[in-house]
Amino acid sequence: MKHVDRLVVLIIIFFALTIQLKAQNWDSGDTLNTQPTKENRISDFRDNMIDWTGQDLIDATFPNSWPLFGSKARMAIGGYARLDYIQDFDGGYDRFQYEIQNVQVDGDGRSPQSGYMNMHARESRFNIDVRNITETGMPVRVFFELDFYNLDRGPFNQAPRLRHFYGVLGRLLIGRTWGTQSDLYAVPSTIDFAAGDALTGTRRAQVRFEDKISDKMNYALGLEMLEFPDIDGNNFDGQASMKLPLLAGRITRTTASGGRLFLGASAFQLRWDGQSSGPDATAFGWGASFSGREYFGQKKHYFRWMASYGDGWGSNIVAAVGTSASAILTPDEKLETMPAWNLGTGVALNISPVLVANINTSWFGLNPSEHRDADKIKMGGSGHINLIWSPIKNVNTGIEFMTLYRENGDGKSGVGKRLQLMAKYLF
Repeated sequence: MKHVDRLVVLIIIFFALTIQLKAQNWDSGDTLNTQPTKENRISDFRDNMIDWTGQDLIDATFPNSWPLFGSKARMAIGGYARLDYIQDFDGGYDRFQYEIQNVQVDGDGRSPQSGYMNMHARESRFNIDVRNITETGMPVRVFFELDFYNLDRGPFNQAPRLRHFYGVLGRLLIGRTWGTQSDLYAVPSTIDFAAGDALTGTRRAQVRFEDKISDKMNYALGLEMLEFPDIDGNNFDGQASMKLPLLAGRITRTTASGGRLFLGASAFQLRWDGQSSGPDATAFGWGASFSGREYFGQKKHYFRWMASYGDGWGSNIVAAVGTSASAILTPDEKLETMPAWNLGTGVALNISPVLVANINTSWFGLNPSEHRDADKIKMGGSGHINLIWSPIKNVNTGIEFMTLYRENGDGKSGVGKRLQLMAKYLF
């Protein structure tokens, strides 16, 4: 009953927040901003779309869009076609992206393999972006994007995968996109798709409201689907099954350099449903993060960082997703949460408008329960160094060397190394 009451309170809070939409004074003018900005030919955000709402959406540029007949709405089609060549030196278990958990460790029960090459186009993506301004000046948006990173399919069945599908009405966002506690300003610019993967936050189904505190500060609150609770059932019958959504919040501040500071927190339920024969158990999970980006050198280069800590926080760190790192059912049928952390930093050096060098490292770890299998991952990290070049407009090429480290609960560890080259045409 207490859980139901909490959910009702959260819904009331969101309802009250959405009422504020009617009170917004949008400085929208008559049309959307279609003037292109002068930018480097290599994106500071790995060509990820920022999920703007409210006045930020109105102020954002929308070049290469065209009007939809009979309305103020405009539409743009974007994305890129990309080819990756991978030379793996140590037999990483994922042949398409290099995640820390996929580094080989001798004697942990996984079949060893030798190095190999792979060539694929799975990161290619396609998006449709529709923006409008209502008669009252309220911004409206629908954004859809897919790629081909369905890794549960065979190499010859590269089925589309939904990345984003959401709508914006004023300051309200509904759909699937980056979670409230995901900071794109702090995501490293790597050629490897996993981006070192010791990162906070994932894309999720959600309802989010955000607004300005001042000219430089914003806040956001979201109710989200915790898609990867990552509970270790420890051989008990049953399954993870949430009854409450994850509650997330953040405060961001624009800095004098044009960068951003980000402070976020989440609270969520972890629950094991024993179904007909197993135990029922619940636990409280939480996590807090601090991240950001600062530009320097006449705003040409930037420094980024990302840090978080929480209890039951494992599946909110990408490197630990799928490793049952959030909580475990103990022999006395209790749900024990496990603390986890991540820390990452890096620098991007814009040598010229067409040449960028990136150096990044990311680490994570957890304090495992005494009941957790010792051959499961305990901590790990990665280092990436790359050079990205745009030889002609709308074309990016690059080369990257990466090394990763994985350590299991029994102290055994492994190191992996990989070289990756890419060519990308943006449209």
